[in-house]
Amino acid sequence: MKTVQAYMTTDGQIFPSTEAAEKHELFLDKKETIGEFLNSDLNLYRSGTQRIISKNAIVNWELWKAKNVK
Repeated sequence: MKTVQAYMTTDGQIFPSTEAAEKHELFLDKKETIGEFLNSDLNLYRSGTQRIISKNAIVNWELWKAKNVK
C-alpha cells in the first residue's frame, strides 16, 4: 500500500496537484461570470470542444493574472 497526497476543493472534489485544485477553485469562484461570457454574443465558440477550450483558456488566464499581475 502507498500513501498519496491529494488536494480537496471546497466542493469536495479531489485533485492530484495543487495546480489542478487551484484551477478548479478559481472556476468555482468565477463560474457564473464565465458562464455568462460563454453564453454571450461575444463568445464565438459556443458548442462542444471549442466551448471547453474557451472555458479552460479563461480559467488559465484568470489564474495567471492572480499570480502575476500586481
